[in-house]
Amino acid sequence: MRSGLDLALILALGTAVLFAQPAPAQERWAAIDPNSETSSPVVWGATEEEARERAIEACKRVSKTCANGPASTRDMRETFAVMCCTQPQTGCAAAAAVSKRDALKNLREMFADAGYKDCAVRHYMSAASGKKQ
Repeated sequence: MRSGLDLALILALGTAVLFAQPAPAQERWAAIDPNSETSSPVVWGATEEEARERAIEACKRVSKTCANGPASTRDMRETFAVMCCTQPQTGCAAAAAVSKRDALKNLREMFADAGYKDCAVRHYMSAASGKKQ
């Protein structure tokens, strides 16, 4: 009798595992609106627009030099690079990419195309955790 009960339990568990569907993953976006003091945090939202709005608000709480042009990504494996330039005027921007090198390359191209010089990387931040790397 015990073996029949064990068999029924095994079949029930097997069926539950077979038909179990993972819960749909909620989309998550990360964004940062850089500032000259490099004090802006990475923030998150359910949509890109929400994350970008939160990034602007978060920057305004800590600085008066916000770029008001947040970088965003929905790939939590990416890293944000934050770079500031001083010529022809002070300006900061951020870009996200899978590697620090690619994020930096994107920023250098963007600033060069806009005619900026005397640029330096300020820091890198994880899109997933917001921690400096």
